[in-house]
Amino acid sequence: MIKDEVFVNGIGLGGERVGYEFQKKNYPTYLINGSGQDNKTISEAKDVLVLEGYDGLAGDRGLAVEALKKNKAILQKIISIDKKIILLVATGGGTTGSGCITHLANILCTKCPDKIICACLMMPRKDEPIQKRINAYNTAKELMEIPEMGALILVNNEACDSNLDKINFNLVNMLDAFFTDNSSSNVSNFDDSEKMKMLSDNGSFVIAMRSSNKADSQDESEKGNTQDLINSLTANNIFLPIGNEQIVSHIGIINQKDNHIDENEIVKAVGTPENIFIGNNGTVNIVCASGLGFPTEYIADMGKKAMEEQKQRIEKKKSSNLLDDLEELETENDITMKKSKNKRKQVSLDLLRELD
Repeated sequence: MIKDEVFVNGIGLGGERVGYEFQKKNYPTYLINGSGQDNKTISEAKDVLVLEGYDGLAGDRGLAVEALKKNKAILQKIISIDKKIILLVATGGGTTGSGCITHLANILCTKCPDKIICACLMMPRKDEPIQKRINAYNTAKELMEIPEMGALILVNNEACDSNLDKINFNLVNMLDAFFTDNSSSNVSNFDDSEKMKMLSDNGSFVIAMRSSNKADSQDESEKGNTQDLINSLTANNIFLPIGNEQIVSHIGIINQKDNHIDENEIVKAVGTPENIFIGNNGTVNIVCASGLGFPTEYIADMGKKAMEEQKQRIEKKKSSNLLDDLEELETENDITMKKSKNKRKQVSLDLLRELD
């Protein structure tokens, strides 16, 4: 099982919470944070790496560079991970996680080209504060611009009525089922090399899982049938919505015992892939897709709305004459979608050079 080749890094409080759930399932895990208050909430966790000198980053993603520079021992630990698959987990709306994850992804992709570097980013609700949505927009954009990256898992924190514990539970359970599957049959198998191939695809990754204790029943209503899996994969799930462009590299299917999923219907729903990997005799039904087009429309809409709200907020300040230098403030908060595409990567590489 590929679980033996997975190492999880939970960054910031949200990333730590997900990482801790993996840790409880015996995955090797680093939990990275500078906030003592955050770390107290997971007091039973192991392998907590503290960003010394930074008790939170107060909403400013830019401070993550200094935090990492002053904690090079943490960077050395991360680039020394000996597992094949490295999963970085963070919330897009926070600061420590969103500020560090793109630097760590850039560094790992450059320093460890033989590894599969995946990222899981939890995206904020549409009603969350402006800065959280802007942070998430910029973080997602930066991760999308790393061509060496493997799968990007974009989680929608508006799912499950915004119950974060339930979202985290479902996320970890589905990925764990994918990582630990070792089902086999004399007809067709979804083997570890194929799972690694899916995770190495640059693009979005989504997964759906259904379990039926009555998989052998003749009553189809009692089974996790194909339409259930399609609904879960494309609509009723915890991920940002799949786009309509039907871009997909690979589809993976694990059939539970004799409850077989119709792969042709999955293709109609998500697009025609390069490969379809199928396994049988699983303990659950799983359908996953990798190399999907990024949900750029959703993310751009979130970013634009946050920017409009920010501009309105600044205009109100301007009309109140409380500030003298609005020109400077606007630049400072440019939060925005005008950053140089390569600037952040250059900062990440500068960090890497300092380790040599």
